[in-house]
Amino acid sequence: MPIYNYTATDATGNRRAGSADAHNQDSALTLLRNQGLYVISLDEKKTSVLDLFSDFRGVPENEVVNFTRQFSTMISAGLPISRALEILGEQTTNGKMKKVLMDILREVEGGSPVSVVMGKYPKIFPRTYQALIKAGESSGKLDEILKKLAENMEKSRELKSKFKAAMVYPIIVFIAMIGVFVLMMVFVIPKLAGLYESMNVELPLITRLMISTSKLFTQKIYIIFGIVIGGFFLIRAFLRSEFGKNSMAFLSFRIPVFGKLNKQTEITQFASTLSLLITSAVPIVESLKIVSEVVGNKYFREAALEAATRVEKGNQLSGYFKSNKIFPPLLGQMAAVGEETGQLDAALLKVADYYGSEVDNAVRGLSAALEPIILVVLGAMVAVLIISIITPIYKITSSI
Repeated sequence: MPIYNYTATDATGNRRAGSADAHNQDSALTLLRNQGLYVISLDEKKTSVLDLFSDFRGVPENEVVNFTRQFSTMISAGLPISRALEILGEQTTNGKMKKVLMDILREVEGGSPVSVVMGKYPKIFPRTYQALIKAGESSGKLDEILKKLAENMEKSRELKSKFKAAMVYPIIVFIAMIGVFVLMMVFVIPKLAGLYESMNVELPLITRLMISTSKLFTQKIYIIFGIVIGGFFLIRAFLRSEFGKNSMAFLSFRIPVFGKLNKQTEITQFASTLSLLITSAVPIVESLKIVSEVVGNKYFREAALEAATRVEKGNQLSGYFKSNKIFPPLLGQMAAVGEETGQLDAALLKVADYYGSEVDNAVRGLSAALEPIILVVLGAMVAVLIISIITPIYKITSSI
Protein backbone atom coordinates (compact mmCIF):
# COMPACT_ATOMS: atom_id res chain seq x y z
CA MET A 1 0.00 0.00 0.00
CA PRO A 2 1.44 3.44 -0.93
CA ILE A 3 2.71 5.87 1.69
CA TYR A 4 2.14 9.61 1.21
CA ASN A 5 4.30 12.28 2.82
CA TYR A 6 2.26 15.33 3.77
CA THR A 7 2.60 18.85 5.08
CA ALA A 8 -0.49 20.26 6.77
CA THR A 9 -1.81 22.60 9.42
CA ASP A 10 -4.14 21.68 12.26
CA ALA A 11 -7.15 23.58 13.63
CA THR A 12 -4.90 25.82 15.74
CA GLY A 13 -2.73 26.77 12.76
CA ASN A 14 0.29 24.71 13.80
CA ARG A 15 2.27 23.26 10.92
CA ARG A 16 2.63 19.48 10.90
CA ALA A 17 4.41 16.99 8.68
CA GLY A 18 4.23 13.22 8.51
CA SER A 19 3.16 10.28 6.40
CA ALA A 20 -0.15 8.56 5.70
CA ASP A 21 -0.76 5.01 4.54
CA ALA A 22 -3.62 4.86 2.01
CA HIS A 23 -4.78 3.08 -1.17
CA ASN A 24 -4.50 6.24 -3.28
CA GLN A 25 -4.05 10.00 -3.03
CA ASP A 26 -7.77 10.71 -2.60
CA SER A 27 -7.96 8.22 0.29
CA ALA A 28 -4.93 9.88 1.89
CA LEU A 29 -6.59 13.32 1.60
CA THR A 30 -9.80 12.00 3.14
CA LEU A 31 -7.87 10.34 5.97
CA LEU A 32 -5.99 13.55 6.81
CA ARG A 33 -9.12 15.71 6.63
CA ASN A 34 -10.90 13.32 9.01
CA GLN A 35 -8.05 13.98 11.43
CA GLY A 36 -8.79 17.71 11.30
CA LEU A 37 -5.80 18.61 9.12
CA TYR A 38 -5.67 21.11 6.26
CA VAL A 39 -3.35 19.61 3.65
CA ILE A 40 -0.75 21.89 2.06
CA SER A 41 1.21 19.29 0.09
CA LEU A 42 0.85 15.55 -0.46
CA ASP A 43 3.40 13.41 -2.34
CA GLU A 44 3.69 9.66 -2.72
CA LYS A 45 6.79 8.27 -1.05
CA LYS A 46 9.01 6.23 -3.34
CA THR A 47 9.80 2.73 -2.14
CA SER A 48 13.51 2.24 -1.55
CA VAL A 49 15.64 -0.85 -1.04
CA LEU A 50 15.86 0.05 2.66
CA ASP A 51 12.06 0.04 2.90
CA LEU A 52 11.88 -3.41 1.34
CA PHE A 53 14.57 -4.65 3.73
CA SER A 54 12.65 -3.14 6.64
CA ASP A 55 9.52 -5.06 5.62
CA PHE A 56 11.50 -8.28 5.38
CA ARG A 57 13.20 -7.72 8.73
CA GLY A 58 9.93 -7.26 10.58
CA VAL A 59 9.32 -5.51 13.89
CA PRO A 60 11.69 -6.17 16.82
CA GLU A 61 10.22 -6.96 20.23
CA ASN A 62 11.79 -3.81 21.66
CA GLU A 63 9.70 -1.70 19.26
CA VAL A 64 6.46 -3.37 20.41
CA VAL A 65 7.36 -2.88 24.09
CA ASN A 66 8.06 0.83 23.55
CA PHE A 67 4.83 1.23 21.59
CA THR A 68 2.81 -0.43 24.38
CA ARG A 69 4.33 1.76 27.09
CA GLN A 70 3.81 4.98 25.11
CA PHE A 71 0.31 3.98 24.02
CA SER A 72 -0.60 3.38 27.68
CA THR A 73 0.78 6.78 28.71
CA MET A 74 -1.14 8.60 25.97
CA ILE A 75 -4.44 6.86 26.74
CA SER A 76 -3.96 7.65 30.46
CA ALA A 77 -3.41 11.31 29.53
CA GLY A 78 -6.84 11.36 27.87
CA LEU A 79 -5.81 11.28 24.21
CA PRO A 80 -8.26 9.57 21.83
CA ILE A 81 -7.04 6.21 20.54
CA SER A 82 -6.84 7.44 16.94
CA ARG A 83 -4.73 10.48 17.91
CA ALA A 84 -2.39 8.32 20.01
CA LEU A 85 -1.92 5.88 17.11
CA GLU A 86 -1.26 8.77 14.74
CA ILE A 87 1.44 10.27 16.99
CA LEU A 88 3.11 6.91 17.60
CA GLY A 89 3.00 6.08 13.89
CA GLU A 90 4.76 9.35 13.08
CA GLN A 91 7.36 8.92 15.83
CA THR A 92 8.47 5.34 15.16
CA THR A 93 11.63 4.86 13.12
CA ASN A 94 10.80 1.28 12.13
CA GLY A 95 9.30 1.28 8.62
CA LYS A 96 7.27 -1.89 9.14
CA MET A 97 5.84 -0.68 12.45
CA LYS A 98 4.91 2.67 10.89
CA LYS A 99 2.92 0.92 8.13
CA VAL A 100 1.18 -1.32 10.66
CA LEU A 101 0.20 1.57 12.93
CA MET A 102 -1.09 3.62 10.00
CA ASP A 103 -3.18 0.67 8.85
CA ILE A 104 -4.56 0.23 12.37
CA LEU A 105 -5.29 3.98 12.55
CA ARG A 106 -7.18 3.93 9.25
CA GLU A 107 -9.38 0.99 10.28
CA VAL A 108 -9.98 2.34 13.81
CA GLU A 109 -11.19 5.60 12.28
CA GLY A 110 -13.46 3.48 10.13
CA GLY A 111 -15.08 2.07 13.26
CA SER A 112 -13.15 -1.18 13.83
CA PRO A 113 -12.01 -2.05 17.40
CA VAL A 114 -8.23 -1.87 17.97
CA SER A 115 -8.09 -5.49 19.18
CA VAL A 116 -9.75 -6.75 15.98
CA VAL A 117 -7.39 -4.81 13.70
CA MET A 118 -4.35 -5.98 15.65
CA GLY A 119 -5.47 -9.54 14.91
CA LYS A 120 -4.29 -8.96 11.33
CA TYR A 121 -0.72 -8.86 12.63
CA PRO A 122 -0.31 -11.89 14.93
CA LYS A 123 3.49 -11.88 14.60
CA ILE A 124 3.62 -8.37 16.06
CA PHE A 125 0.61 -8.54 18.40
CA PRO A 126 0.16 -12.17 19.58
CA ARG A 127 -3.14 -13.55 20.80
CA THR A 128 -2.40 -12.65 24.43
CA TYR A 129 -1.88 -9.05 23.39
CA GLN A 130 -5.13 -9.01 21.40
CA ALA A 131 -7.13 -10.57 24.25
CA LEU A 132 -5.85 -8.01 26.75
CA ILE A 133 -6.62 -5.09 24.41
CA LYS A 134 -10.11 -6.50 23.91
CA ALA A 135 -10.58 -6.82 27.67
CA GLY A 136 -9.40 -3.22 28.09
CA GLU A 137 -11.85 -1.99 25.49
CA SER A 138 -14.72 -3.86 27.16
CA SER A 139 -13.92 -2.74 30.70
CA GLY A 140 -12.92 0.82 29.89
CA LYS A 141 -9.55 0.24 31.56
CA LEU A 142 -7.41 0.07 28.43
CA ASP A 143 -4.74 2.35 29.91
CA GLU A 144 -4.32 0.20 33.04
CA ILE A 145 -4.18 -3.04 31.08
CA LEU A 146 -1.68 -1.57 28.62
CA LYS A 147 0.51 -0.49 31.53
CA LYS A 148 0.48 -3.98 33.05
CA LEU A 149 1.09 -5.52 29.63
CA ALA A 150 4.07 -3.20 29.06
CA GLU A 151 5.51 -4.11 32.47
CA ASN A 152 5.13 -7.82 31.72
CA MET A 153 6.79 -7.44 28.32
CA GLU A 154 9.63 -5.38 29.80
CA LYS A 155 10.34 -8.08 32.39
CA SER A 156 10.45 -10.68 29.63
CA ARG A 157 12.73 -8.51 27.50
CA GLU A 158 15.06 -7.85 30.44
CA LEU A 159 15.35 -11.58 31.18
CA LYS A 160 16.16 -12.35 27.53
CA SER A 161 18.82 -9.62 27.53
CA LYS A 162 20.45 -11.08 30.66
CA PHE A 163 20.38 -14.56 29.13
CA LYS A 164 22.02 -13.33 25.93
CA ALA A 165 24.67 -11.48 27.93
CA ALA A 166 25.40 -14.59 30.00
CA MET A 167 25.80 -16.67 26.83
CA VAL A 168 28.35 -14.34 25.20
CA TYR A 169 31.38 -15.95 26.87
CA PRO A 170 30.41 -19.60 26.17
CA ILE A 171 29.56 -18.78 22.55
CA ILE A 172 32.89 -16.99 21.99
CA VAL A 173 34.78 -19.95 23.47
CA PHE A 174 32.79 -22.40 21.34
CA ILE A 175 33.46 -20.43 18.14
CA ALA A 176 37.15 -20.19 19.05
CA MET A 177 37.29 -23.98 19.56
CA ILE A 178 35.75 -24.58 16.14
CA GLY A 179 38.13 -22.06 14.57
CA VAL A 180 41.19 -23.75 16.11
CA PHE A 181 39.97 -27.17 15.01
CA VAL A 182 39.46 -26.00 11.40
CA LEU A 183 42.91 -24.34 11.32
CA MET A 184 44.50 -27.54 12.61
CA MET A 185 42.70 -29.62 9.99
CA VAL A 186 43.58 -27.28 7.10
CA PHE A 187 47.13 -26.15 7.89
CA VAL A 188 48.79 -28.27 10.62
CA ILE A 189 47.62 -31.85 10.13
CA PRO A 190 48.37 -32.00 6.34
CA LYS A 191 52.04 -31.06 6.97
CA LEU A 192 52.36 -33.60 9.76
CA ALA A 193 50.68 -36.23 7.60
CA GLY A 194 53.35 -35.69 4.91
CA LEU A 195 56.07 -36.03 7.55
CA TYR A 196 54.62 -39.26 8.91
CA GLU A 197 54.29 -40.78 5.44
CA SER A 198 57.92 -39.93 4.58
CA MET A 199 59.09 -41.59 7.80
CA ASN A 200 57.06 -44.72 7.01
CA VAL A 201 55.88 -45.10 10.61
CA GLU A 202 52.80 -47.03 11.71
CA LEU A 203 50.20 -44.53 12.88
CA PRO A 204 47.75 -45.11 15.73
CA LEU A 205 44.02 -45.20 14.96
CA ILE A 206 43.31 -41.74 16.39
CA THR A 207 46.00 -40.19 14.17
CA ARG A 208 44.66 -41.93 11.07
CA LEU A 209 41.18 -40.64 11.86
CA MET A 210 42.56 -37.13 12.29
CA ILE A 211 44.38 -37.30 8.94
CA SER A 212 41.25 -38.61 7.20
CA THR A 213 39.25 -35.74 8.68
CA SER A 214 41.91 -33.30 7.50
CA LYS A 215 41.66 -34.68 3.95
CA LEU A 216 37.91 -34.05 4.01
CA PHE A 217 38.57 -30.38 4.82
CA THR A 218 41.34 -29.92 2.26
CA GLN A 219 40.45 -32.29 -0.60
CA LYS A 220 36.75 -33.13 -0.28
CA ILE A 221 35.16 -30.07 1.28
CA TYR A 222 31.98 -30.76 -0.69
CA ILE A 223 31.39 -33.79 1.55
CA ILE A 224 31.52 -31.52 4.62
CA PHE A 225 28.98 -29.19 3.02
CA GLY A 226 26.81 -32.18 2.11
CA ILE A 227 26.91 -33.48 5.68
CA VAL A 228 26.07 -30.04 7.11
CA ILE A 229 23.17 -29.43 4.69
CA GLY A 230 21.86 -32.98 5.03
CA GLY A 231 22.14 -32.78 8.80
CA PHE A 232 20.22 -29.50 8.81
CA PHE A 233 17.28 -30.96 6.88
CA LEU A 234 17.30 -34.16 8.95
CA ILE A 235 17.24 -32.21 12.21
CA ARG A 236 14.49 -29.94 10.91
CA ALA A 237 12.40 -32.94 9.84
CA PHE A 238 13.00 -34.56 13.23
CA LEU A 239 11.96 -31.45 15.15
CA ARG A 240 8.78 -31.14 13.07
CA SER A 241 7.77 -34.75 13.64
CA GLU A 242 5.57 -35.72 16.58
CA PHE A 243 8.30 -37.95 17.97
CA GLY A 244 10.81 -35.11 17.68
CA LYS A 245 8.53 -32.64 19.45
CA ASN A 246 7.93 -35.10 22.29
CA SER A 247 11.64 -35.86 22.56
CA MET A 248 12.65 -32.19 22.68
CA ALA A 249 9.92 -31.40 25.21
CA PHE A 250 11.23 -34.26 27.39
CA LEU A 251 14.91 -33.35 27.01
CA SER A 252 14.45 -29.59 27.45
CA PHE A 253 13.83 -30.10 31.19
CA ARG A 254 16.64 -32.64 31.66
CA ILE A 255 19.61 -30.98 29.95
CA PRO A 256 22.37 -30.21 32.48
CA VAL A 257 22.39 -26.56 33.60
CA PHE A 258 19.66 -25.54 31.13
CA GLY A 259 16.98 -28.07 32.12
CA LYS A 260 16.02 -26.50 35.45
CA LEU A 261 16.30 -23.02 33.94
CA ASN A 262 13.97 -23.95 31.07
CA LYS A 263 11.32 -25.35 33.41
CA GLN A 264 11.44 -22.33 35.73
CA THR A 265 11.14 -20.01 32.73
CA GLU A 266 8.07 -21.89 31.44
CA ILE A 267 6.42 -21.77 34.89
CA THR A 268 7.14 -18.04 35.14
CA GLN A 269 5.64 -17.34 31.73
CA PHE A 270 2.66 -19.63 32.40
CA ALA A 271 1.79 -18.04 35.77
CA SER A 272 2.47 -14.41 34.80
CA THR A 273 0.44 -14.62 31.56
CA LEU A 274 -2.47 -16.38 33.27
CA SER A 275 -2.41 -13.82 36.10
CA LEU A 276 -2.41 -10.91 33.67
CA LEU A 277 -5.34 -12.33 31.69
CA ILE A 278 -7.43 -13.03 34.80
CA THR A 279 -6.65 -9.55 36.19
CA SER A 280 -7.92 -8.11 32.91
CA ALA A 281 -11.27 -9.91 33.38
CA VAL A 282 -10.66 -12.51 30.67
CA PRO A 283 -12.59 -15.70 31.64
CA ILE A 284 -10.39 -18.42 33.14
CA VAL A 285 -11.21 -21.01 30.46
CA GLU A 286 -10.37 -18.60 27.65
CA SER A 287 -7.27 -17.45 29.56
CA LEU A 288 -5.97 -21.01 29.80
CA LYS A 289 -6.53 -21.55 26.08
CA ILE A 290 -4.60 -18.37 25.30
CA VAL A 291 -1.79 -19.43 27.65
CA SER A 292 -1.53 -22.71 25.74
CA GLU A 293 -0.54 -20.67 22.67
CA VAL A 294 2.02 -18.60 24.57
CA VAL A 295 4.14 -21.19 26.42
CA GLY A 296 6.83 -22.89 24.39
CA ASN A 297 7.02 -26.40 25.88
CA LYS A 298 4.63 -29.04 24.53
CA TYR A 299 3.86 -30.45 28.00
CA PHE A 300 2.78 -27.05 29.31
CA ARG A 301 0.66 -26.39 26.20
CA GLU A 302 -1.18 -29.67 26.68
CA ALA A 303 -1.52 -29.06 30.42
CA ALA A 304 -3.07 -25.62 29.83
CA LEU A 305 -5.65 -27.07 27.42
CA GLU A 306 -6.46 -29.93 29.78
CA ALA A 307 -6.82 -27.47 32.66
CA ALA A 308 -9.26 -25.42 30.54
CA THR A 309 -11.34 -28.56 29.92
CA ARG A 310 -11.35 -29.45 33.64
CA VAL A 311 -12.36 -25.94 34.73
CA GLU A 312 -15.07 -25.83 32.06
CA LYS A 313 -16.56 -28.95 33.63
CA GLY A 314 -16.67 -27.29 37.06
CA ASN A 315 -13.43 -28.53 38.62
CA GLN A 316 -11.08 -26.27 40.53
CA LEU A 317 -7.95 -25.07 38.78
CA SER A 318 -5.82 -25.65 41.88
CA GLY A 319 -6.90 -29.30 41.98
CA TYR A 320 -5.59 -29.84 38.47
CA PHE A 321 -2.32 -28.06 39.25
CA LYS A 322 -1.83 -30.38 42.24
CA SER A 323 -2.61 -33.53 40.23
CA ASN A 324 -0.26 -32.75 37.31
CA LYS A 325 3.38 -33.38 38.24
CA ILE A 326 4.66 -30.97 35.60
CA PHE A 327 3.56 -28.12 37.88
CA PRO A 328 5.51 -27.47 41.10
CA PRO A 329 3.61 -27.97 44.41
CA LEU A 330 3.89 -24.23 45.12
CA LEU A 331 1.69 -23.38 42.12
CA GLY A 332 -1.10 -25.69 43.27
CA GLN A 333 -0.92 -24.44 46.87
CA MET A 334 -0.94 -20.75 45.90
CA ALA A 335 -3.76 -21.32 43.38
CA ALA A 336 -5.83 -22.96 46.15
CA VAL A 337 -5.25 -19.94 48.42
CA GLY A 338 -6.17 -17.63 45.58
CA GLU A 339 -9.42 -19.48 44.88
CA GLU A 340 -10.39 -19.38 48.57
CA THR A 341 -9.71 -15.65 48.89
CA GLY A 342 -11.02 -14.69 45.46
CA GLN A 343 -7.59 -13.39 44.46
CA LEU A 344 -6.36 -16.04 42.06
CA ASP A 345 -4.63 -13.47 39.86
CA ALA A 346 -2.61 -12.08 42.78
CA ALA A 347 -1.64 -15.58 43.93
CA LEU A 348 -0.46 -16.54 40.45
CA LEU A 349 1.49 -13.29 40.19
CA LYS A 350 3.35 -14.13 43.40
CA VAL A 351 4.27 -17.53 41.96
CA ALA A 352 5.48 -15.84 38.77
CA ASP A 353 7.55 -13.35 40.77
CA TYR A 354 9.12 -16.13 42.85
CA TYR A 355 10.15 -18.25 39.88
CA GLY A 356 11.10 -15.12 37.96
CA SER A 357 13.62 -14.27 40.68
CA GLU A 358 14.88 -17.87 40.60
CA VAL A 359 15.38 -17.62 36.83
CA ASP A 360 17.09 -14.26 37.25
CA ASN A 361 19.55 -15.72 39.77
CA ALA A 362 20.17 -18.76 37.57
CA VAL A 363 20.86 -16.60 34.52
CA ARG A 364 23.32 -14.46 36.51
CA GLY A 365 25.32 -17.56 37.38
CA LEU A 366 24.93 -19.21 33.99
CA SER A 367 28.45 -18.44 32.77
CA ALA A 368 29.95 -19.78 35.99
CA ALA A 369 27.81 -22.93 35.74
CA LEU A 370 28.92 -23.55 32.16
CA GLU A 371 32.63 -23.02 32.83
CA PRO A 372 33.29 -26.61 34.07
CA ILE A 373 31.56 -28.05 31.00
CA ILE A 374 33.52 -25.74 28.71
CA LEU A 375 36.80 -26.69 30.38
CA VAL A 376 36.03 -30.42 30.07
CA VAL A 377 35.15 -30.12 26.37
CA LEU A 378 38.15 -27.90 25.68
CA GLY A 379 40.44 -30.24 27.59
CA ALA A 380 39.13 -33.28 25.69
CA MET A 381 39.67 -31.52 22.37
CA VAL A 382 43.23 -30.53 23.28
CA ALA A 383 43.94 -34.06 24.56
CA VAL A 384 42.76 -35.65 21.30
CA LEU A 385 44.91 -33.29 19.23
CA ILE A 386 47.97 -33.81 21.40
CA ILE A 387 47.65 -37.60 21.48
CA SER A 388 47.08 -37.81 17.72
CA ILE A 389 50.10 -35.58 17.00
CA ILE A 390 52.58 -36.50 19.74
CA THR A 391 52.18 -40.30 19.67
CA PRO A 392 53.61 -40.76 16.12
CA ILE A 393 56.44 -38.30 16.88
CA TYR A 394 57.29 -40.31 19.99
CA LYS A 395 57.42 -43.51 17.91
CA ILE A 396 59.69 -41.83 15.35
CA THR A 397 62.13 -40.56 18.00
CA SER A 398 62.11 -43.96 19.74
CA SER A 399 63.05 -45.79 16.54
CA ILE A 400 66.05 -43.55 15.82
